[in-house]
Amino acid sequence: MHGALANRRAADSRARALVSIIRELGEAGFVSRRALADELNRRGIPTARGGHWHRTTVVRMLTRLGLLTSGKGGRINNGLAHKQAADARAKAVAPTIRALQGRGLVSLKSIARELNEHGITAARGGKWHLNSVTRLLQRLERLEPSSRTVVAPMSDAERKARSSS
Repeated sequence: MHGALANRRAADSRARALVSIIRELGEAGFVSRRALADELNRRGIPTARGGHWHRTTVVRMLTRLGLLTSGKGGRINNGLAHKQAADARAKAVAPTIRALQGRGLVSLKSIARELNEHGITAARGGKWHLNSVTRLLQRLERLEPSSRTVVAPMSDAERKARSSS
């Protein structure tokens, strides 16, 4: 074999060898192409040519494996990576939320305060607010509809604080 066909077969073989690692990383919350590239580099896993991973090399490998599909408007995954990352973050915080609710903290404000006091950062590394806790609880309800994680009714003070922000 020569040329392009040999290169294609080598790339296919290399991609198949990485499937289990890619799935493991996805389950661990590394779902964006950039996050996958960073983690593959951190683990010292070289590309097919022995180089570093970049967003583009990850896209090519995922496409080769059939793990990326074109969506509406030609965009790939239509934000699926962000949604999966948010789901993974929500699942990671769920036990803490359940523990707080078990201690009797059910208002959005008290949950936000406790998360902030425990140093648990919100999605972008910042502090928790009423809206971020509300969205987290709604996401958890979608992910675990039979769970006891429920959105508590807001008090008048919380409604007023929310409307002024």
